[in-house]
Amino acid sequence: MNTRILATLATAGALVSTATINAQEIEVSATAGFESEYIFRGVQIADESIQASIEGTYGDGYFGLWANESIEDYDRNASEYDLYAGWGYAIDDTFTADFGATVYYYPDAEGDDSTFEAYAGISADVELAPSLYVYYDFDLEVLTLEASVSKSYKVDEKSSIELGAGIGYAEEDSSDFSYAYYSFNADYVYTFQDNLTASIGVRASGNDLDEVYTVKGDNIWGGVSFSYGF
Repeated sequence: MNTRILATLATAGALVSTATINAQEIEVSATAGFESEYIFRGVQIADESIQASIEGTYGDGYFGLWANESIEDYDRNASEYDLYAGWGYAIDDTFTADFGATVYYYPDAEGDDSTFEAYAGISADVELAPSLYVYYDFDLEVLTLEASVSKSYKVDEKSSIELGAGIGYAEEDSSDFSYAYYSFNADYVYTFQDNLTASIGVRASGNDLDEVYTVKGDNIWGGVSFSYGF
C-alpha cells in the first residue's frame, strides 16, 4: 500500500486508539481495498487505485479519514485525503437526519490544495432504505443533490448481496456548468467473524458531461475491500 496512506492511517489509528482508552464508548472501524477505477459523483478521477479509511463513532456523532492513491499515473493528480465529521439525529422510528462537513485535501495539487464542503441529508428505515442529501462546496461553489436506495439480501449466515443505486445533480454557482450522474453497485459480502468482513463487487456510473470535462461518460469497474472493527 502507498506509504502516504500507511502513514496517514497510522497517525489516525494512534489518535483513535488514545481516544478509545479515554472513552470506551468510541467504536472504530477501518477499511482497505482496491478499485479498478476511482469515480466521484459520476466523474472518473483515476484508474486503478488503493483506497483506505478509518472511522470512529461516539453516540450519534462520527468522524473519519478517507484516502485514495492512484496506482498508475493519470492525466490529473489523484492523491486525495478526506477528513470528515458529522452527527445523526433520529427524528422518529423511521427517519434520521444527518449533518456534517468534509475537508478534501489534494497534497500534490497546483494552486489550491483543499476545499470545504458541508452536507445535510435524511434517510428512512423502510424498504430500499431511501436517502436524500444536499452538499455545498464553499471553495468550488458547487451545489450537489443526490438521492440513493439500497437493498441487502442474505445468502446464508455469513454472506449477503448488497445492492445500491443513486442519481445526482451538480451545479456551479459562478457559471452555467452543471451535470447529472447516476451510479449502481452490487457487492458480495462475507463475514469471517463479527468484526471482520470482506467484499467484492462491480460498480457502474455515468454522467451527461461532454468529453472536454471527463475522459468517459460511462464507466464499469470492480473493487474488493476488507473491513475490521475494533
